[in-house]
Amino acid sequence: MAPEGSKKEQRLVVRAFIQARMSSKRFPGKVLAPLLGRPMIMHVISRVQEVIPAERVVVATSTEATDDPLACYLKDQGIGVFRGDLDNVARRFQACLEEHPCAWFFRVCADSPLLDSALLSRALSYTNVPEVDLITNVHPRTFPPGQSVELLRAETFAGLDFEGLNPEEREHLTKVYYNHPQRYKIINFESDDRGLAGEKLAVDTVGDLERLEERFSRLRQRLG
Repeated sequence: MAPEGSKKEQRLVVRAFIQARMSSKRFPGKVLAPLLGRPMIMHVISRVQEVIPAERVVVATSTEATDDPLACYLKDQGIGVFRGDLDNVARRFQACLEEHPCAWFFRVCADSPLLDSALLSRALSYTNVPEVDLITNVHPRTFPPGQSVELLRAETFAGLDFEGLNPEEREHLTKVYYNHPQRYKIINFESDDRGLAGEKLAVDTVGDLERLEERFSRLRQRLG
């Protein structure tokens, strides 16, 4: 049993769990694909660490052999890694939460190298709202894919009946909230420019990565 002091500290802790795997069907190995000389996932981690202390950032990947290179690379970089179920992502995150207890955790996708850290800070500003279970900017979506933020109350998530989830809810761990909004208190914050939702800043294919790298390069040239 954890000491009482630890329990009190956990009530104040916010972590970030970055969801990643190497077995993407459209772009295998994409999380380690180079983007301006660095693996894509390191861009994501760097942006998250602008808001969440490095020791509270964990990459949640699978125990499959395909994810061994990812786990080894991250450990060499000093990044926290948790390995769990490949297909039941909800169960993977539950087990990750058991190992890394906290009050709140961000669920971040590893295909978002341009994630704006200011959105993480914005989500955190709502954690003092009583009894809120999920803070999000995708319900409805007014930000581009690749700028998605979801901040979950750990106590609510840990109490979910994972055996009762359908296959889609097991793979996409926040689906159960959106499918049953009457059960949960959800706060959605929106963009001032709803047209941004039509822009794609996530990486699903090699073409997406090339497009974002070109965008990065043009920006660097303008900044000198």
